[in-house]
Amino acid sequence: MRSRFVPVIAANADVDLTRLVPMLVQGPPVGWAFARACRGYRIRGGAGFLLSAKARDLHVDLHRSGAAHAFYVSQVPEHEQVTSRAAPFFDALACGDDASARSIARHAPTQAKPDREHVDDFLYVHLLMRHCVLGGSRDEALDILTRWEDVVAEESASARLDVCRALLAGNAVSFHTALLAMAEEHRAFYDLGFQKSRIPEETWAIEGCLFIEGMALWRLARAARLDVAEDYPLMPSLALRPPKLSYSPDAWRTP
Repeated sequence: MRSRFVPVIAANADVDLTRLVPMLVQGPPVGWAFARACRGYRIRGGAGFLLSAKARDLHVDLHRSGAAHAFYVSQVPEHEQVTSRAAPFFDALACGDDASARSIARHAPTQAKPDREHVDDFLYVHLLMRHCVLGGSRDEALDILTRWEDVVAEESASARLDVCRALLAGNAVSFHTALLAMAEEHRAFYDLGFQKSRIPEETWAIEGCLFIEGMALWRLARAARLDVAEDYPLMPSLALRPPKLSYSPDAWRTP
């Protein structure tokens, strides 16, 4: 079921970006403002895709989000960054903007900030950045995985952990199962939040109906030559394969 408010959501995001981005271009890098711009691009792109069913409408704005965050992290010191706040990193991966994804990964802190993020969230993103994007050694990846397993209780199932285990093992069947589980967790979180009035309809309508993080993981699996399905819940085949784009680190400057 698609929300009747999707056209309004798209228009509101466009107005906000039109006002915000010129200030970012002219001013110093401010974290909350760049985070708002990245989310605005993600929302506008998702709304555009839901309205048109054209992959380009989604991926052009995901590229802008990833490029904006890549610029931001290149301008600020490491202590101002939090590795697990990685939505623009996943945006870059999902749209095939590997240059922005690598830049974000290179600048990301390599130590968790427990006062600002959960350690397991950090280890999840850190593993993807170091192993899947920056090409770190298998031994390094296994060390991160072991640290993550120590953090997660034995009795606690983790679809994210299973996805990463499958990527490291090159196991397409396990990856497929784990990605389905992640998609279901994503759907359930947003659907329940919407039903309980914890999540507003404008958030559920886009972020609850498209799983961008899952799209990024799908692309990582394809890059690792895993034989995976052509579409998944909340990740339609129309959206999974990026169209041909002209990637530019300055794309975010033109809303």
